[in-house]
Amino acid sequence: MTSTYNYSDEFDFNSDDDSLKIFPQFQSGEIINELETIALDILEMILGDCFRYCPQVPLEVICSRPETCTRLPNELWKFWVSSRVDIAVMERGYCASRQAKLVVECQSHWHDRLEVQVRDRKKAQLLASAGVPLVYLRQVDRDRRFYRFYTPNEKEQVFYNSITQQGRTELEAFLQSLL
Repeated sequence: MTSTYNYSDEFDFNSDDDSLKIFPQFQSGEIINELETIALDILEMILGDCFRYCPQVPLEVICSRPETCTRLPNELWKFWVSSRVDIAVMERGYCASRQAKLVVECQSHWHDRLEVQVRDRKKAQLLASAGVPLVYLRQVDRDRRFYRFYTPNEKEQVFYNSITQQGRTELEAFLQSLL
């Protein structure tokens, strides 16, 4: 079977001409935000090298659709294929499972908006249906040295001080209980 490519008449990616000059100069962009970087550092320090920490994993990879499910409602499908999780944690080692054991979602003030909260709840429901635990992480406004780790239902939470390591033991126990 041969593939048919729909080449644009205005731009031919296979051409050796100078048509790239019509585009603005591209720049190298950040692939991860500051809070996600901090979260990765904390997770690596607390959980160690027994796990792999994968940033920006597509939700459709973590919550894979069973082969028997051939069609999803359109809005759910759009959400499922366009969403990512901030950090997926998986086991490391020979013959280790390559499935996510835990997902960490970094929460900024952006997540206070109603439409973002709706998306967060939908993502939490999809992860729960796949059996993948979810933890939220948010920097504490009153004291920016502290980070709050909590479950979606907010029944469990731990505060961790990144400078003094206060709460380290509690955070390790909290995360290990979810893995």
